[in-house]
This record gives sequence, C-alpha cells and structure tokens, in this order.
Amino acid sequence: MTHTIRGTALTRRSALKGIGAIAGSAAAVSVLPVAARAAIPAISSTSLAATDPLASPPLASAVARSSQLAADYLSQLQGLPGLSSAPLPDTLYALNCSTRTDITLGTVTLTATSYVDAANQPPAGAVQVGPTMVFERGQTTGVWFNNAMSVCGPINNVSMMAPDSGWRPHGFTMTNLHTHGLHVTPQTPSDNVLLMIRSTTDSDPHVIDQPTSFPYFYTVPVDHPVGTFWYHPHKHGAVASQVGPGMSGALIVRGKAGDGDIDDLLASQCNITAADEIVAVMQTIGYYYTNPTKTQAVFYPAGYYIGGEPAPSTCLDQTLTPGPSHTPTSINGQLNPTVSMDLGQIVRLRLVNASNGQTYIPKFKYTGSGTAPALPGVYAIAVDGIALLPRDPAGTGAYYEIDYSLTAKDSAYYTTAELITLAPGQRVDLLIQANAAGTFELYGAGLGEAPTVVENNTPNTSSLMTFVVSSNKSTKNQSLPTEALFATATIQRPAVPDSLPASGSTPTVPSTMPVATQTLEFKTVDAAFNASGVPVAPAFLINDQHFDGDPGASPQLQLYQGDSDVWNLYSSNDAHIFHIHINSFAAFARVPYDTTNRGYEAPVWYQMPIWRDTIYFDAGTPDDKPNFVPGTMVVAASKQVDFTGEFVLHCHNLFHEDNGMMLSVAILDPETGGYDKT
Repeated sequence: MTHTIRGTALTRRSALKGIGAIAGSAAAVSVLPVAARAAIPAISSTSLAATDPLASPPLASAVARSSQLAADYLSQLQGLPGLSSAPLPDTLYALNCSTRTDITLGTVTLTATSYVDAANQPPAGAVQVGPTMVFERGQTTGVWFNNAMSVCGPINNVSMMAPDSGWRPHGFTMTNLHTHGLHVTPQTPSDNVLLMIRSTTDSDPHVIDQPTSFPYFYTVPVDHPVGTFWYHPHKHGAVASQVGPGMSGALIVRGKAGDGDIDDLLASQCNITAADEIVAVMQTIGYYYTNPTKTQAVFYPAGYYIGGEPAPSTCLDQTLTPGPSHTPTSINGQLNPTVSMDLGQIVRLRLVNASNGQTYIPKFKYTGSGTAPALPGVYAIAVDGIALLPRDPAGTGAYYEIDYSLTAKDSAYYTTAELITLAPGQRVDLLIQANAAGTFELYGAGLGEAPTVVENNTPNTSSLMTFVVSSNKSTKNQSLPTEALFATATIQRPAVPDSLPASGSTPTVPSTMPVATQTLEFKTVDAAFNASGVPVAPAFLINDQHFDGDPGASPQLQLYQGDSDVWNLYSSNDAHIFHIHINSFAAFARVPYDTTNRGYEAPVWYQMPIWRDTIYFDAGTPDDKPNFVPGTMVVAASKQVDFTGEFVLHCHNLFHEDNGMMLSVAILDPETGGYDKT
C-alpha cells in the first residue's frame, strides 16, 4: 500500500523514475525455496599451514579520459534524466561482472562470477578479489559498470511484484553496486541499491527491460572521513550468491597530504604511511568439485542456498560433487598467506570482512618452537572507516591497545569487544607492532580467548594469515599514536547526533539513556520452516516485517533530513548484524538482558562512542534453546544529514538479507515530504 507522507505520496516506482527499475510485469513464476537453516553454510573453522607471501589486491586502474570506455560511460550518464550536461568524473574506473574459469584458490581452479577491472584485465590464474578502488574526498568518482555474468544452475528470475519476491532468493545474474559505508547520496546515479542491472546473457522476459550497464557517479563530500570501506553487489535476492564466490573489493577514501586527518597524522607524527598499509579482504568461498581429482571447481548459486547438485545440462555442462566440508577463509584470495616484518616495525592492517556470514575475533598466537616470545602488539585505530574517538583527549599512552585478557563484562571489556569483533560487513584498522622475533599466526579466537560481543553464537576460528618477524631491527623509526592524537580537531567524523553530549565536534557517552526513536527487533522464525528445514513463510524478520520487493511500494521506514535518531537494536532469535546505508551511527552502550527475570539490566556504557555502519548482536539463548529470548541490546545514535532518498537497512548475514531480513528506508525533506534533487 502507499503511505501518505506530509501530503506527498511516495512510492519506489516514482522515486526511480525512468531508469528501468521495475523487474518486469509478467505473472510471477516459481522461485527457489529459501535456504534451509541447516543448508546455510555453517561456521567454517580451519587451520592451515602458512603459504605464499601476502599479495595486495590489485589497484583499480583509472580509465583514460580519451578512451572509448570513457566515451561510452559519458554517453550513458548523460542519457539519464536530468543529467544531459553531466561531466566526466575526476576519476573513472571500469568494472566488469563476468564469469572467470581460471581463478586460483589454493589447489583448486575455480569457475565463478567475478569483478574484473576493464581497464587492466587480470592475468590468467589470478586470485579472486576485486581491485581496490581509491576515492578522494571532495572529488567525483565514476564506475562504468557492465554485467555479463553467467552462472552454474538456474538463474531463477522473477517479477519483483510477486508476493514472495521480498523473501526468496532469485535473479542470480541480476546485480548492482553498493559502496558500503560511504556517506553519499542514495539517489541515482550514486549508491542506489534498488537498481537492477541484468546480464547480457539473460533475455528472460521478466528482466529484459533492465539495462546491462550503468554509469555510477559519486560525489564524496569534502568532510567525508578517510578510511577503509568496501564495495559489493546488492541486488536483493542474489547478494549472498554473488558476494559468496568473491565479488567484493576494498574501497579506500583518502584525503590530501597536510589535511590533518588521521592518515596525515599517522604519517607526520608516527611515520606510518601508505607504504606501511596492508589491505586484507577476508572471504569464505564455497564450491563444488567438477573433476575426480578435486582440482577443478565451480560456484553453484542455487546450491549455496538450498544444497544439492544440478543436472550437468544446467551447470555449464559440469557434473558436480560436494566441495570441502570446511570452507577456509581466504585473504585477498590466498589461504593463510605470510607477512614479513622486522623487529619493532609497525604495519597498518586494513581488515575487511567480506564473508557472507562469518564473525571473527582476530588474535595472535605463537606457532614457532621453544619458549613463546612476546606476541605482536595490536592497536585499533579505526572501525568501519572512521577513526576512533579518544577516551581522554589528553591521554599520553599508545591508543587503542587491545587487551585480550579482559573477562569482567564492564566498560573496558565491551569497548574492547566492540573494536576487535569483526562481523560480516565490518572493517577494522589495526596497527600491528612486532615486539619479538618469531612466527605468529593471526587467527579467529574462540569464545573465552578474547573479549567479544558474540555471546550465544560461535565465532569463526580459522587461520587467517601468518606474520614472520625477523631478528633484524626495523630502521623505519616508527612510533605508536598517542590517545591525544585522536582528539585532533582536523580528523573528520560524521555529524554529531543531537542526542549525544559533545565537546565541540566530539561526541561523548551520555550519563543517562536517551529515549529511543527507533527500536528494531531482529528474529529468525523457526516455525516458518517445514520438516525438511525449508521455510514455507517469511522466516527472517525485522519488527515482524520482511522486505517488500514491489517497486511500487512505499518505504518501510521513514526518517527526516536533519533529525537525530536513537536506535535500540536487538535479536530475539539467532545472531544478526545490523547495517544501514548512507549515515553511520555512534554506538555507545550495550544493555544485557536478564534471561531469568526477563528484563533488561543497567546499560554498560562504552568508554567512548564508536562510529559504525554495521554492528553485531545475538539472542539471549543459543539457537538450540527456547526461541524469542532477547539478547544484549545495542544502543546507538545517528543524524540524517546532507542527503534525501531511498535506501535500505538489513542484516549483513547475507543469507538472512536475501531471505527477507531487510527494510526499505527513506530520508525525506521535512518541509516537502519528498526527496531533494541530487
């Protein structure tokens, strides 16, 4: 139905005007059953021997302004409504969605959908990770996006007006592009995740009206935080099937030298520069074998959701057998790669959790022989692309040191746990200091080994990468940043919500709990699953709603430009990961739930607000215990600034998202009740 908003009736169809966003008008066809809970890939924990040196993801190549790629991009950009005089962006990338047959993943050659840099094609046998794109704040960046994917098994297109399109996986070759965490407009031609871009291989009548390419154009505000972000597909119903085989890449926002932001301060005061950075994209890529020696494999989207094997005639003429029982975690497409350091050296590790549903607690252990030396020091400096706030603006100690020994669930514990738990979609920037010579494995810690916000679930305990520290003393003359450095006024962070106290532009933790304006309950409904473990009704809900896929539908949640919101976020069944597009939020407390007396306890305040766009919480009991028992509640605040338009919030367990755990959100102009012109 259409809701009236301050006198203006808004629907998604009217908001997307003229850009082919409606996925066909034919009668609905049957779609795949939702993934059975047992079929959703389980936690994959593997221990691997160290392999080759870690290779950075390739940097995306800028398209030459005089090239045919640039001409094609500009022609389509200027063909969009209202953009007939649009210029070329300051930087232009070209990204192809294609199916590669030569991906190297450990000992396997994999066939899977992939992001390919059209301006710099990867060599045969290249690993599976998208090129790293660099956006500069205050500048415009374009991405010429083309889709020519083909997949193993059924594509499963469906009319988006079908009643179950919002909660069943479908459309596995339809795609789009999401710049995860960026504060940019959600309107076309920027971060509009409601667009659908079909493959050139797909002529199904349900999708034939959709474009096969799109000219994305992003204007990054001059005060945007510098930091670690990422990009991935976001076509509802197929996100897990595309991120799952590795369609993702890092996106780094940079400023200019001398701007006084965190990158500049680290370089000028600590001698930690871009040359000391390690970009590490974490993925869990499952597959089916296609030959008896298990050296060839293929990614099968439908099997990713419901298991089983297709007929060879529907899977690129391949006969499939099940892949490994444990899916290892790859780093930049490599399995347990090595990083070499000198004694005393500091590196900046930009960790991106690009897995579909795995949560990690990165921790070091000694894997050499003899008496264990001091482990590398671990210091968090940013999460989700935003530099940490200081606890004490005048603090002189190195910041923020991760103390893995904390056990009492007080403010220090929950703050540390929030910083070091890395859920799907989250990023953390860690400074790693080599304190002693030796071989050390960075792995996913289990429960009881480290502070964590995982309480009634199981984190992934796989090997991640190995650090080899030589006995040679580093000549880099580096130092760790002090806490006071993070109080520098020139560090850019999001707008301070009105609900948080602040010292200038720096928010602090409130002394009393502000009143929530938005309360969201995430839950998995076990009763929706049949005896075979397949849902026969919506099973993944937010406030008892699933995503409404109808392009004519009104936004399911409405916010207003300039308003501040306080969010209460919790799960009553299963583990979930809240992610909202466009505006980050400041998390400042967790509120434990007393499962015996059935009520929330006193809040545990963080030591400082922590800016995030993605956050983890789970239910009050494990999955095999009684359902609908609330777990620890997250409390956060955000301010809706700069942009209007429609976007989404959802669970970043991407299986949950594809199966309906998503809501459409609109930020409206409070005067007109509509959207500003982008």
